[in-house]
Amino acid sequence: MHNFGKYIISFLILALPLGHSSATEMTDSLPGSDLTYKDIEMVMHVFDGMAPSEVIRRADTFIQSGKTKEETAVIAWYAYNYYRSSKIMGYEEIAIYIADNYFLNGAYQCPVDGGYMAMKLFADYTRSSLVRMPAPIIYLQGPRGDTVSTATTGWEDYSVLYFYDDECPTCKKQTPALLEYLQSANGMNFLVTMVFTGDDFDRWNSFIRKTAGQYTMPECVRIRHAWDPEITSDYVRKYGVVSTPQLFLVNRTGTIIGRGLTAAALAEVVRIEESRPTSRTALYENIFSPVAETEDSTDVTKIVDMFFNDTKDSPELFNEIFFSLYQYLKSSPYYIFQKGAMYLADKYILGMPSMWENVTFISSGVSSGSRIRAGYATVDDFMEDTRTAIDMFYRNPLGRPVSDLALRTEKNRKMNIYSIDAGYTVLYFYSLDCGLCSAVTEEMHRLSDKYADKDIEFAAIYVGKSPKWKKFVKNGNFGWVNLWDRKSESSMFDLYDLMDVPAIYILDKDKNTIAKDINPEVLENVLDWLLE
Repeated sequence: MHNFGKYIISFLILALPLGHSSATEMTDSLPGSDLTYKDIEMVMHVFDGMAPSEVIRRADTFIQSGKTKEETAVIAWYAYNYYRSSKIMGYEEIAIYIADNYFLNGAYQCPVDGGYMAMKLFADYTRSSLVRMPAPIIYLQGPRGDTVSTATTGWEDYSVLYFYDDECPTCKKQTPALLEYLQSANGMNFLVTMVFTGDDFDRWNSFIRKTAGQYTMPECVRIRHAWDPEITSDYVRKYGVVSTPQLFLVNRTGTIIGRGLTAAALAEVVRIEESRPTSRTALYENIFSPVAETEDSTDVTKIVDMFFNDTKDSPELFNEIFFSLYQYLKSSPYYIFQKGAMYLADKYILGMPSMWENVTFISSGVSSGSRIRAGYATVDDFMEDTRTAIDMFYRNPLGRPVSDLALRTEKNRKMNIYSIDAGYTVLYFYSLDCGLCSAVTEEMHRLSDKYADKDIEFAAIYVGKSPKWKKFVKNGNFGWVNLWDRKSESSMFDLYDLMDVPAIYILDKDKNTIAKDINPEVLENVLDWLLE
C-alpha cells in the first residue's frame, strides 16, 4: 500500500493500534466494571448487518449503560474502534457519530493516549465521503492540462473514482482487475475518473500508455485520466485518500454508494444495485404476484388489458408502461408471465405500430414517456426484435414434444435427444465464451451430482464449435452427457431459442417440455417437486 509522503504523519496517527488485541486483554474486565472487552465486542457483533441509523440507536443505549463516566468512555472508545475497522460498508458513519458525540465535543475523556488526535484525524478525513452522502466535487487536471471535474454529467449510470499510484503493489493488482471488469460492462454507462496520486508526469504518462492503453473499452465506458500534484483540490481530506488504492462508486444522483472498494466488491455493489426493483417493478410485483402460482395465463392477459384501458388515451404513458411491462413479464421465471409477455407483444406492440411511431430510444438517462432507454437504434429494430422473441418463445412450447436434435459426443459418437432413456431429461445449452455460463455450469454440475441416483439424465450441449471444448469436457469431469454440433448438422438454432445462453429445459419421459428458459434455482425446485 502506497503512502503519501506529505501525509505520512497523519496516516501513522490514523493507524494507531485500536486497543485491546490479545486474547488475554480481551478477557480482562474494564476498570471498576464486570464487563470485559470481549463482552463489548459480542454486543457490537449482535448489531452487525443492521442499518447504520439502527446501529447508532442501539449503540447509544449500550454506551450510556456505563455505570461511571470512565466506564462509559471505555465502552464508547471500544465501540468507536469496532465500527471504524468494520468490514461492513457504511459503518464508518457509526464510528464518526460516536467520535462526534462522545469525545470530539468534549463530553468524555479519551481513555487512550493519543487516541483523541487519531480520532479527530479519522473523522476529518472520512466525514466528507461517507456512503449515502453526496460525493464531493473536485477539480483535477487532465494529461493536457485541461480541467477534469468529478461532477455527474447525466450520461452515466455510475461514476467510478479511483485513486492509485503506479508503484503501489496493491494498485498493481487492483488496477487491471478494475479495467477488466469495466471491459465486461454491458448496458450500464460508467464514467471512470482514474486519479494518479504521484507527482511524476512522465511516469504517469507512461502508465496511461503502457497499462491503461492495453484495454479497449465498450462504448458504455468512458475513462478520464487526471491528477493533482499540488493537491489543490484537497482530495486527500475530502475523500480520505491517505493511502492507495481508494475506489469510490457514485450513482447517477451523485450519491456515494460504495467506498474503499476492491474491483470485485465494486462489481458486487453494482450487481446488487441493478437487482433492486424500481418503483414500477414493485407495482407490477404487487399486481401480478397473486396469479403467479396459477396455471391460467388468462389472468395475466386480463391485467395486461386493464393496463391498456388505463393508458390508451395517453400515448407517452402507454409507451412507458407497456415497454417496461413487456420487459418485466418476459424476464419472469413464471411461464404464464412469459406467455403474457408474448400476448402483450403480439397485441399491443406488433398489433399497434402507430402507438410506437413517436418513440425515441436513448442510450443513457432514465426512461420517461416516449423516451425509452434501451439498446435499440430505431423503432423498427424494436419491432423486429419483438417478432423474433415471439417466434423463439413458441418453439418447443410447454406440454408438447420437444424438437429432436442429432448431435455428437466428445468421442464423435452420434446421439439424439430422443435416444436418452430417462424419466426426466435436463437439456443445458451453453457456450465457452459466455461469462454467465461458467457460473451456471458450476451449479448444473452440482445438481447433476445431487440427482445422480435418480431417474434424471443431464445433457450439456455446447452451442459453439471451438476444439477447446474437448479439453474443457475432459478437465471438467462432468457426470453428464456431453454433446455438440461442430458440423452444424442438427439445425439447433432453428429449432430452439438459443439467442441467449445459458438455456435450460426439462423434458419428461416422452420428451415433452415441462419447463424451459429457467435458471438452476428454478430447475432444482421443479426437479424436487417432480420427484416427490
